[in-house]
Amino acid sequence: MFSALLTCCLALNVLCQTVDYDVCMARAGLVDLSTLGPGIKIDLKYATTDNFTGKNMYGNFLRAYLVKPAAQALLKALKQLQSVDPNYGFIVYDAARPISVQRTMWNAVRGTAGRRYVASPRRGGPHNYGVAVDISLTYKGVPVDMGTPFDTFTADAHITAEQYLVKKGRISQQAMKNRQLLRKVLTENGFLTYSREWWHYEFMRASKARRHYSLLNF
Repeated sequence: MFSALLTCCLALNVLCQTVDYDVCMARAGLVDLSTLGPGIKIDLKYATTDNFTGKNMYGNFLRAYLVKPAAQALLKALKQLQSVDPNYGFIVYDAARPISVQRTMWNAVRGTAGRRYVASPRRGGPHNYGVAVDISLTYKGVPVDMGTPFDTFTADAHITAEQYLVKKGRISQQAMKNRQLLRKVLTENGFLTYSREWWHYEFMRASKARRHYSLLNF
């Protein structure tokens, strides 16, 4: 217990000297989403090489966290989803993100078209305040078709012209329906969309999060 406490130094912005993300997230008051029940599967893509950087940026950090109100809203969304069909569930690809990881991402897209998809680490984005989640649907535990993989930085991942994407054969009709179901249960429980990424949802915008929560400054 004592050694764990040494890994995380609490200040206003939760400053960590030797980073243990789980300890720091818990000390910041965030909720471990794996504790919400078996309907939520965790697959942190930035703890693998299966992401736009091609690098593991989380090391052995494998848990997903959100601030308590966002976690509670996600649980309500799960219950609504499973009222449609109990075989449905969520899979979380990313959630609360330390600002140190945000800097790594920012550097990875420097000078590329992907830069517009990554929040500047100067002030941090919603992930860096624990109010954003990258999420998809599962059916009987298997991820469903969403038209593109996670971290696809093309117009095919946008949510603004899905009928057009279906018409052009760029995503399937079923993929559009899956996106719409995900969008319905999340937005009806307080989450906000991001037009360029079907997987990204925010419980509040970064400007509001900065007024209510501390930056995950580790």
